[in-house]
Amino acid sequence: MTQQPLVTCGVTAFNAAKTIERALMSVLAQTWRPLEVVVVDDASDDDTVHVLENFAKVHPEVRVFRLEENGGVAVARNRILAEARGEFVAFFDDDDESLPERLAIQIERIVDYERDFADGAPVICHAARRVLYPDGTEKIAGTMGEVEGALAPSGKPVAHRILMGTPLKNGYGACATCSQCARLSTYRHIGGFDPVLRRSEDTDFNVRLALSGGHFVGVARPLIEQTMTATSDKSLAAEYENLLRIIEKHRQVIEEQGQYEFCRSWMSAKQAWLERRYLTFGWAMSWLALTRPVLTSQRFMQAVPHVGLNVAFRQFHSARHPQ
Repeated sequence: MTQQPLVTCGVTAFNAAKTIERALMSVLAQTWRPLEVVVVDDASDDDTVHVLENFAKVHPEVRVFRLEENGGVAVARNRILAEARGEFVAFFDDDDESLPERLAIQIERIVDYERDFADGAPVICHAARRVLYPDGTEKIAGTMGEVEGALAPSGKPVAHRILMGTPLKNGYGACATCSQCARLSTYRHIGGFDPVLRRSEDTDFNVRLALSGGHFVGVARPLIEQTMTATSDKSLAAEYENLLRIIEKHRQVIEEQGQYEFCRSWMSAKQAWLERRYLTFGWAMSWLALTRPVLTSQRFMQAVPHVGLNVAFRQFHSARHPQ
């Protein structure tokens, strides 16, 4: 009987003493074996590291590493990739739970797609999520490439979709790292996550993967229950700052489509809405509608039906967001 490949389950942790053990039990409950669990504590200042050390004493599959200085989730994930021994890597958040069959379903999806469609190109798989908000509401966040038995979104069109909202068949959906699985070789080929970005590092990673010819397959069944929690690096200002960095980083791709100034203006309008500067938002949208009516209408109509106006603007330009 053929041995299944080792899978590295990567978990980043920051001030997660109250949730990390539950999250890790979800990882160890996976039906897939063999697996290893690599946890990187991003210099927490609560009891997270003590909880992790005690947990690892009982569970030999778990290896714990601690960063001396807080570097952000991209730095922590890069450490996971450096320590990984598995053929595949799947990322888990420190306050989420996954269904026990998550790894088995995602790896089967990748392997089947590689056999039938990929022709040697890198393949990444995201799963749909059940998202739980602090106010008690919840929603199902779909993902890109959910149609099985068909060619998935790939290459530059995916980058255009993420950066500029360009319509893409089977290309609506979230690509959050907490629902992500791929071969370790794929992550290393792309160079991991940009350590400069403390937010939206997953958006940038997916853009770079797309530009390298990557294929984005998805699982329509929600395999992850994601709890949305507020942290110091999840402010609107931080999100906006990092999205601007991504726009600048991939400026050439956007300028090829003649949308650089439009993208920046759209993001400014979005920020005004989120900060409840509604008069500024109204003027900005009026100007966009006057100067780029087709693009403005297209973006607006794509955002509203799928997730509602407020959520749409909150997550626009992010690979997490179903546009």
